[in-house]
Amino acid sequence: MILFEDALPPGLRGLVRLMIRIKTVLVVVSLPLLPITFFGVVFFRYILERDLFAYEEWLLPICFWIYFLGSALGTYHDKQINADLLDAITENHTVLWLRKIAITVIELGITLVVLYWAYLMLANEIADYPRWKTTIALKIPFFIPRVAIFVGFFFMAFYSALAIYLMLKVGPDRYAETRDATKQVNIDAGNT
Repeated sequence: MILFEDALPPGLRGLVRLMIRIKTVLVVVSLPLLPITFFGVVFFRYILERDLFAYEEWLLPICFWIYFLGSALGTYHDKQINADLLDAITENHTVLWLRKIAITVIELGITLVVLYWAYLMLANEIADYPRWKTTIALKIPFFIPRVAIFVGFFFMAFYSALAIYLMLKVGPDRYAETRDATKQVNIDAGNT
């Protein structure tokens, strides 16, 4: 999707770039908390012979947010793992473009179903207020990591829909040019 970002209307392009920057900053700032916490656990347990109180309870929401915001970033950058061999079989630009659209449509459909389930999960959680399920020691509501699930799937669906729109807008020839240019950059950088 990032390859065709210039085909977006200027206002939407700015909004998408802002959302990506915010997600990236949140992931980059939050990610070091994991190894720092585990270092602290080891330090407290084996050096000070004490226990770091309820660290898994406050790490849980952070892990959910990192994971699902990272998944949304992966969708935006089109960095999901795939085992597509059609690139090696054909060089037909239209076939490759149609294949990419078909894959993204299927991805969007699945993501929308899971997004709906995430919505039902949140609606159920909101309906249980004020009897929210919470963690045992710190009483952190399970609602917080569940919002991360919904937000992550929302952005995955948004970026997939945006990718379909952009691929339809740029057409098979521009898709092929951009794909070939990206391949060449990766080859030149030694990332084959």
